[in-house]
Amino acid sequence: MARRASSPVSKAVASAQAVDRGPVSVNAQVYEALKAQILSGQLRPGVKLIHQELAERLSVSRTPVRESLERLYQEGFVTRIARRGFFVAEIDEDEARELYELREALELFALERAIARGLSVADLRRLDGLNTRYRQLLRDDRTRERMVVDRDWHLSLAAAANNRVLMRMLEAVFERLILKIRVDGYRTVRGQEALNEHLAMTQALREENWTSARKLLRAHIRGARRRLIGHLSELAD
Repeated sequence: MARRASSPVSKAVASAQAVDRGPVSVNAQVYEALKAQILSGQLRPGVKLIHQELAERLSVSRTPVRESLERLYQEGFVTRIARRGFFVAEIDEDEARELYELREALELFALERAIARGLSVADLRRLDGLNTRYRQLLRDDRTRERMVVDRDWHLSLAAAANNRVLMRMLEAVFERLILKIRVDGYRTVRGQEALNEHLAMTQALREENWTSARKLLRAHIRGARRRLIGHLSELAD
């Protein structure tokens, strides 16, 4: 793979080497670089991670790459298959169900806390803005970015609960869902359905129809789970 010395990742690693912070610092830089590429979709789910190619891309030796991949494996960002090597982690149906069960519990609790505290005009404006952004990405068929905006909508609603521990847990759930989904064939019609549900939930919140908001959020999350599991079944076929 061709070396891309001008990339921000390469510059960051090169800078760490230049100031002679030692191998631990370089390892940390490589780890953060690889993790960032996984989270951004530059290294997509299912892609094989070849030590030499990654080392050349990041302008480092193979040692920090090997140690970073081991750390990412321990954290669940990559998988390791005997005699085949490392791959960017993909989600399976069991993990999808478990993550969505946790997501539902966290989001419904956050909604109750947000209702108790009261949603502000600014809270609703943020949700409206994200709905507008989602609609634009839907027209442009930008699936990965659309998934990030979908996450941001839910995190913005949960933020109204003003519970930092809850937010960290929910962010971790979304991180694992987004980074491990192969978006190949994730049809636009599913995105339109999700947008319609976001709009309905936003309207219920604006009208302070809390019963409807609860029902819509629960149904929305369960519908998203069904769509993802259906998508995983299609990929398997």
